[in-house]
Amino acid sequence: MPSTEDVERVVVGVDGSEGSLAALRQAVHEARCHGAELCPVIAWTPPGGEALTAQCPVPEPEDLRREWIRLARARLDAACARILGDAGADLTVSSRVLRGRAEDVLTRSARKPTDLLVMGAGSHGRLHRLLFGSVSRLALKRAQCPVLVVHPDQGHAALDPGQRTAATDQATSADR
Repeated sequence: MPSTEDVERVVVGVDGSEGSLAALRQAVHEARCHGAELCPVIAWTPPGGEALTAQCPVPEPEDLRREWIRLARARLDAACARILGDAGADLTVSSRVLRGRAEDVLTRSARKPTDLLVMGAGSHGRLHRLLFGSVSRLALKRAQCPVLVVHPDQGHAALDPGQRTAATDQATSADR
């Protein structure tokens, strides 16, 4: 893990899943510890994905594209409100809605050595991972910065401060 002075931005992938909410909690904790900017990012693709768009290169209606972006923004804002609430006033938060596959968007967003990329561990089944791969594994291969993968039930920031235990602290530090 980089030293406190080395981390300037904490980029976190958010999609509203329990894993991404745990990652956002951990990212808030990391941003506070490092005095860094918090950058929640949501990736979106059109229904059917980019492959379908490439096969049928019909221009997307602008109002439809704006609606997809609005829906992604609403999901990101809801996740941030749920985790940060009013407790994020001490943080600099720069959220972003970006088009593309999650692993591409996250590795492009966290491209500096002074960034820390935080992601939730995937909750998809084996078949999904076989067909599409794991976002966290693909991002780990491409990352240009330190990466922290958070499981929904692990990490001390995923718990309320009053619920922390010595075992939780030990497991969290072992994951780093």
